[in-house]
Amino acid sequence: MGVYQIAIIAFLWAFSFSACLLYMHIKLAWRKKILAEDVHKIKKTLVANLGGIVLFLIPLLALPLLLFADVLGGEATNVYLALISSTLIGLVVGLIDDIKDLGLLKAGLVALAGIPIILLHVYLPKPYIPIVGRTRMTLLYPLVILAFFSIFADACNMIDIFNGVLAGQVIFVLVPLLILSLLFGGGVSTILIVIGLGYTLAFLLWNRYPAKIFHGNVGAYGLGAMLSAIIILSAIEVRGVEFVAIIAFLPAIYNGFIYVFNTRFAPRRKVSRSRKAVFFRDGYLEPNRDITAALNLTRLLTLKGRLTEKQLIIIYYLMFVCSSFLATLTAVLMFLGVI
Repeated sequence: MGVYQIAIIAFLWAFSFSACLLYMHIKLAWRKKILAEDVHKIKKTLVANLGGIVLFLIPLLALPLLLFADVLGGEATNVYLALISSTLIGLVVGLIDDIKDLGLLKAGLVALAGIPIILLHVYLPKPYIPIVGRTRMTLLYPLVILAFFSIFADACNMIDIFNGVLAGQVIFVLVPLLILSLLFGGGVSTILIVIGLGYTLAFLLWNRYPAKIFHGNVGAYGLGAMLSAIIILSAIEVRGVEFVAIIAFLPAIYNGFIYVFNTRFAPRRKVSRSRKAVFFRDGYLEPNRDITAALNLTRLLTLKGRLTEKQLIIIYYLMFVCSSFLATLTAVLMFLGVI
């Protein structure tokens, strides 16, 4: 059996397994009252919450890596262990934050999700930068891994604001990575990416507008940790993965950066209502005109006029398409040796 056949099996397994688990969680959440209000709807709407808990079954989700380890190569087993360990750490941090607000501490704790990759030494400390070429970061790269997990997981949490937006951003990061992996003939990297795509597409199935399930912080940090692990682990086989991922993830990174910089690292729950970035009134989101208010992409997008949640989701997706296209173009140019 070839890598592409394994990739198809892995995708179908991840998608179907995740879709069924999420459906079961929705039913259970309603019975156990694990619900959250969808605050951007005119009528009071309750939605199943903490859907990211299903990602705790990542050992089963990533099972194709272990089952086909002999075909994929000797590193597949360690890659499997690193992926599930890193994702589980991200999930635990998010779950604790859902139970008791960790504040800024969670940014440091989620960075620890990179430690399994470092301890198992399943990384290549020679990231490829277009035009510059391969760089050598033998001592620095472990710190880059920790920072990568912290930035990506926090950015995922901060862009998880409207139905389907976080899942959409992650999908539009993974698609150019899949193209890059296929171009360079990556084996393990391709399987990793399609597992991530399978899970995220399944979540989008239930999380798209109007959402039937929310991630919760457990899901946002778990998904952010899984995405980070996929990127770092894929870089072993495929050059330039980190660079392409950052380009595709720019909307989330920018949203997180301007918010953190503007609020001076204050957690969202600590920002007073008078300083909220936007207000929801009569079915529309409108910007907070107070110059001291928090700043994020949503506030910038509504400065010209108020918008509905659905309109904002469309605009976010257009941004994701643009950044994903630029990332794909970069991937193709790297493959052709232009950059």
